[in-house]
This record gives sequence, structure tokens and C-alpha cells, in this order.
Amino acid sequence: MMKLTLTILLIFFNLYVFGQCNGTTSFTLTPQPVNNTYQAGQTVTVCFTMNGYTQASTNWFEGFDLNLGVGWQSVSPQTPPANCGGNNSGGQWVWRTSVTSTTTPITTVGPGYFFDLNNDGNPGNDFGDSGSCIWSFCVTLVVANTCTTQSLLIQVTPGSDGVWGSYNNSSCDNVTPINVFNGTINVVPLIIGPITHN
Repeated sequence: MMKLTLTILLIFFNLYVFGQCNGTTSFTLTPQPVNNTYQAGQTVTVCFTMNGYTQASTNWFEGFDLNLGVGWQSVSPQTPPANCGGNNSGGQWVWRTSVTSTTTPITTVGPGYFFDLNNDGNPGNDFGDSGSCIWSFCVTLVVANTCTTQSLLIQVTPGSDGVWGSYNNSSCDNVTPINVFNGTINVVPLIIGPITHN
């Protein structure tokens, strides 16, 4: 009985973990951090790649949501993902600071790159990118000019159109943030030379 229960739990765990539909991911940070830190005012380019996507119950891939620590002053889009369905599918990848889904439950995410199938400027009211290919994008981040240590967390969450779009199916609702970086601002102490009195 114990063996059967354990087997059922393992099957459920595998279905839950791999039910998120996402392929393998990789990323680069340029320049690389030094001692898990970046300097105030430094510019960093992040490139993220996801290889493959499992369309469970025809959930299509909707987008990449970015979660950034308070130490990042700004984020700017650089290179959007390619359209997996090709130009014949009609849609395009767009950068949005915020996207609200029209599926239930209503979810708001962003900033990030999201797929706008009907090209109306709102990726949250349609389906995602159909297919399974390699999606890559790059953004540029700037570290805040501050004298205090602040979080430079970078997380990327891939999600389906059943979560962030308009598709009404929850087979790919297990969205999981992927940690790209979890460092801080390297605060350089201010060095004051000798004071001379006249």
C-alpha cells in the first residue's frame, strides 16, 4: 500500500512540475557581476532563451514577465523573441510595461515581452505564439545611483495564454519564476581626504 501511495505521489509531482509547459531555459548577463554585485549607475544587458514549449490542451506561449528588484533604475527592451508561428501566423512580440489577461482569473503582469496575435496592442485579449521553437530576448537594465545597498533581483517567468491571454484552459497555469540574478548594489564608501582649515 505504501509503495502504491508513493508511486501515485511521484506521478502527481511530475505532472505538476512539468505541467508548466516551459522548455529549457538559459541566460547571460553582460558584464558579469563581481562578487554578486553591480556598481551604482552600471548598465547591464540580460539575454534570456527558452528552448521548446509543450502545448498542453493547446495552451500557446504568451510571454515573458520580468520581476526586478528595487535597485534597478530602469529597464529598456532591446531584442524581442522571434515569432514561432512565423509571419503567416499574423502576430508579433511586443514590449509592454503591463498586460492584463481576459481569461479568469484576471491577472496583470509586466514589464516584459508578450505575444500580440491580433496586433491590436493588447497581448492580454488573444492567444499566444503557436508552436515550439527557440525564443530569445534581450533587455538593458541600469543600476540606480544610490548610496544604499538595494536588491538587484532579476526573475523571468514564462507563461501561457491560459494565464496571461484569453485562452480558457488551465493546463499550463503553473507559472514559475526563473532566477537570473539575485545580487545587490555594491555601495562604494565615500572617501574624504584631509580637511584643511585656513
